[in-house]
Amino acid sequence: MKKREYYTRWFFWNVLSKLFIYAKLKRDYKFSLSPDSGVYPTPPFLVVSNHGTFFDPWIIGNYSRWPFSIMVNDDGFRGKGISQWYLTNIGCIPKRKGASDYKAMKETLDRLKNGYPVCVFPEGQTTWDGETQLLYKGLEKIVLKMKCPIVTVRLRGNFLTKPWWARNIRRGNITIDIKVHTPQDYQDLTSDQLFEKIKSSIYQNDIKDPQNLQYPFTGTKIAEGLERFVWICMNCSSEDALSTDGNTIHCSSCGSSWEMDAHCRLKAKGNDTHSLHDLKDWADMHKSKVIEKIRSGATVLSTSHNVILQNENSNRTFSNCATGSATLTADTLTFNPPSGPVTWPVSEIEDYVIQKKDIFEFRHGKNYIRFLFSKKSPMKWVYYLRYLKGFEECERRGYL
Repeated sequence: MKKREYYTRWFFWNVLSKLFIYAKLKRDYKFSLSPDSGVYPTPPFLVVSNHGTFFDPWIIGNYSRWPFSIMVNDDGFRGKGISQWYLTNIGCIPKRKGASDYKAMKETLDRLKNGYPVCVFPEGQTTWDGETQLLYKGLEKIVLKMKCPIVTVRLRGNFLTKPWWARNIRRGNITIDIKVHTPQDYQDLTSDQLFEKIKSSIYQNDIKDPQNLQYPFTGTKIAEGLERFVWICMNCSSEDALSTDGNTIHCSSCGSSWEMDAHCRLKAKGNDTHSLHDLKDWADMHKSKVIEKIRSGATVLSTSHNVILQNENSNRTFSNCATGSATLTADTLTFNPPSGPVTWPVSEIEDYVIQKKDIFEFRHGKNYIRFLFSKKSPMKWVYYLRYLKGFEECERRGYL
């Protein structure tokens, strides 16, 4: 590796980043290594971890004196702000969120060849409901090609500390389990077997994990922001009628309410109100309802009102273009502003993800389009499009 480049990254990693970790993360996030955790080896090595909260790269990187090349959402590289400056100087690798990215994989291989440790979150985004999502394949082939150590990191409690949709941090405990796998450990494995080893090593279900229940996660305004994720009432199945306040979730359609604690467990506030046990169960209910509605042949699958359409500018930032309603059928996604409808065929919509909590983004051809929501769920659009476009097959085979 080039000395000047290395020293720049070393400074940003071991000075600026570590100052941030100790001034901010150590105060807000309670994290520590598990008793039998390993130690990062000498570079090059590949770090692979589950992903539950935005600051995971800095939490696990706190224990490395070598600057990680972190694969991150390329949205942070848009424009010319401090985010792009910092991510560039720390040596991050931009990757298109929610999509396979050949360029990012090639850059990962090049960084390893040049002696850097690389950190990748193969889910491609933070978990929606506390359970590790399906992984993108490809990293196992890079490891077999490089014959370098692979470090698997399992984070427990990171999702419960700060779910992606939440407004506030909860006080709890994050445990970091680092396992080092040398080339000798995997030399007899096929790429598929190595992939399964990686997948099982980083799997976590934060809400269902009994160990998390041993720690008293606490916080205020626990439920606020949850309408960014859920949109179907547990009691009456109405859509887009949910609102949150403090620790309470309320349905304006049937009048039901629930309390949620910091472990994401749910409790109905009325004797006649149906309640699931926790948010993971509620997320699974959403999946079942979406698949059921698609299979029913419903003419309109979903509609949202007061949606702001954003288009990408020449400098790769987004600006507001119009306000209207969005409607999804099995065949088309249509935006209806006062000036007239714009329609995209579902078959041509790709790379659909959530950005910055309230934005649904997708690609059509070479163009990226965003829908901005306010106190409503952008996640439902990802759910519907996933299952319209064959996500059940991905679930059956176990990877993306």
